[in-house]
Amino acid sequence: MHAEKIDFLNMKKLAFVISSAVAVMLCMNVQNGFSQNAGETKCDGEDMVIQKTNSKGDTSKTTLRVPEFDDGISDVYAYLDEHVKYPESLEGQRAEGTCTVQFLVGADGSISQVSVARTSGYKEMDEEAVRVVKEFPNWKPAQIDGKAVAMKTQLPVRFEYVEQDIDD
Repeated sequence: MHAEKIDFLNMKKLAFVISSAVAVMLCMNVQNGFSQNAGETKCDGEDMVIQKTNSKGDTSKTTLRVPEFDDGISDVYAYLDEHVKYPESLEGQRAEGTCTVQFLVGADGSISQVSVARTSGYKEMDEEAVRVVKEFPNWKPAQIDGKAVAMKTQLPVRFEYVEQDIDD
């Protein structure tokens, strides 16, 4: 550990990965037959309330809560900042890009079905973003009317090359 710290302090340039989660959790699909195709939608704190009226005038209300990692977006940023590594093979190119990763948060909070929804344009960045999302610990699952359900979610992971002189 001590040797790694000395090597780090002697470096003149450092590549950082800046991760971002813009519009963090974009709901793509809710399993278990739920559909968001009609009705009035409003946000009520952490929940989205969808109110629908059928042709007979009967109104129903559904409450949806999207999946969440630990205590929210700040924990997503912290996790990505700690675990995402800028691909060494791209350092010479100073390449930048954003890979949007799609994944399923199961009713038990587990992560599965991880794939690239939108490429960064660099295979190495896409592979790194997928690797890190696959390694996420369990999330708080989505809920529909208080019941845990599986939900597909997307997360953009931004790679930015930053040169930084480290003063001794």
